[in-house]
Amino acid sequence: MLPSIKKFAAEHLILIVALLATIIAYGNTLNFPHISWDDPEMVFRNRDVISFNIGALFSSHYVGNFIPLTMLTHAIDWLLFGKSDMGHHLVNLLLHLTNGYLVYTLTLRLFKEKNIASISVIIFLLHPLQSESVNWISELKNLGYALVYLLGLLSYLKFTESNNSKFLLHTGLFFIASCLFKPSAVVFPLSLICLDLFVYKKFDPKQLTNKLPFFIISLIFGLVNLKTQAADQFINYAHDFPVYERITNAGFALYKYFNLFIVPYDLSVIYPFPEKKIVFTITGIAFLLLIIVALYVLFKKSKTDVVAIILFILCNLILVLQFVPFGEVLYADRYMYVAIIGFAWLVAFVIQKIPLQKMIIPLILVVALGSLSFIRNTKWKNSITLYEDILKKYPDNFLALNSLGVENMMRNNDDRALMYFNKATSVAPYNYKGFYNKGLWYLKNNNPKKAIEEFNTVIVMYNYPKAYVARASAYYALMDHAKARKDASNALLVDKNNSKAYFILGNCANDQDDLPAAVGFYKQAINLNKFEPDYYFKRAIALGKQQNFKECIEDLNSCLTLDPNYIDAYYWRGVAKINLKESPCDDLKRAAESGMEIAKGAYGKFCN
Repeated sequence: MLPSIKKFAAEHLILIVALLATIIAYGNTLNFPHISWDDPEMVFRNRDVISFNIGALFSSHYVGNFIPLTMLTHAIDWLLFGKSDMGHHLVNLLLHLTNGYLVYTLTLRLFKEKNIASISVIIFLLHPLQSESVNWISELKNLGYALVYLLGLLSYLKFTESNNSKFLLHTGLFFIASCLFKPSAVVFPLSLICLDLFVYKKFDPKQLTNKLPFFIISLIFGLVNLKTQAADQFINYAHDFPVYERITNAGFALYKYFNLFIVPYDLSVIYPFPEKKIVFTITGIAFLLLIIVALYVLFKKSKTDVVAIILFILCNLILVLQFVPFGEVLYADRYMYVAIIGFAWLVAFVIQKIPLQKMIIPLILVVALGSLSFIRNTKWKNSITLYEDILKKYPDNFLALNSLGVENMMRNNDDRALMYFNKATSVAPYNYKGFYNKGLWYLKNNNPKKAIEEFNTVIVMYNYPKAYVARASAYYALMDHAKARKDASNALLVDKNNSKAYFILGNCANDQDDLPAAVGFYKQAINLNKFEPDYYFKRAIALGKQQNFKECIEDLNSCLTLDPNYIDAYYWRGVAKINLKESPCDDLKRAAESGMEIAKGAYGKFCN
């Protein structure tokens, strides 16, 4: 056993060095918290993940994607690590390391050249463009789909070597699994054509026959993805440009991907659409023409392997070139995760021809790229450092300004939060989210009238269910129960699963002593969100008013399980125990020690 390990280490030393360098470059990121973009919705506040609801994971869509295997993986991670950010980061890093090994294996099989495989795996693992996919917990979908995608490519190579149909079947199963991790895998059949061109050194239409089932699967998953993107409002009609503009946009995006790969400087989670239209258009057209000419010349010179590599890059970027407009950006680092394999092959193809000692260039690449990745990873220290990094490069970026406002508001840095919200609504006066968050700021700072003004602005722009619920909260704070009920009911017409709307309806009914209705509304809120302590607390109060102290205590127990520092729950549990002739002293003491005057009085009366 030991000699075989030593032999593997000696034969694949650069692979081992690259893997260890990746662990060093990303090691400190294991201590970083998750960020506020997508991570809460995907994992940390996702009731289906936390409750391991397999039925929901395989039937629902999340943040615009139908990704059941990704969500199942998140659920398994939650079982193993709970809310520990380190555990979730570790899974991402392990997936990235595994993908690096698969890239090395695939490259070795294709090129039959260890130096090309070594350089390729170094670039894949350590290029700073990969930082976003590895550090962003929500991008497990990127890492997971790539893993099964690479297994599918390796299986297809076995089919080309043996012509054994069982390997084609395995390839199809890997393809389906990859689509279930992330719909971007629908380009897989195009990658198989690129492998054919690489292996057979020519394009043979007969080879398309065995790929027909793959294209049918691609069509099915593609249509499902379009539907889920539209349902979650990720289709961005603000970027619904004419066809000629979409083509020039694609050319410019390809230019930027090439540029960021060669010179990974000023990387950002957000790259806004360029403002200089003429330069933008000319660059896009020129780069597209350059690609077309290069492919033509290379094909005429029978450089089919290089043609196959370039086509592999294009195939794995085509979905993110904004031909179908989605999201807020024209290009992004994470979109390069698989395509970077092709870029790595091109570089390795050139470098291995340089007459230098075979270890020198790989080691230089390990140090250079590892250092760049380590530096880039520091920007992921927390949400604020990440969003501030965006603003350093793009000071007027709405998403960063709005997100920094939210982050600072959550951390009670209210003055900074309002500053960011004001700037966000100034640079993007037609984006409802800035006004919505500013309204939440006024609500948090006990100014419900001003909050209502902001929510009114939102509702004029867009029929946003959360704005109705937030305005209902503001009306409730003003004790205007009629308007609070109306807004909560309007929100439920648009979003029947809005637990906060049911909660507000329950509060209104509770205040008006319609206790059966209040308990019913709270029950609906809890059924939709079992992880909100306020819901259990308020239902407990309503049950207590009905003299149902046993169920009242059960709800207070649930509340305190979710939030052990919910002081009011200790006091009211003590009161309920008094009514049940049980000892209330531990609960009343805990509440009294927190400074609650009424609890001090009750403790003095019943426990001394």
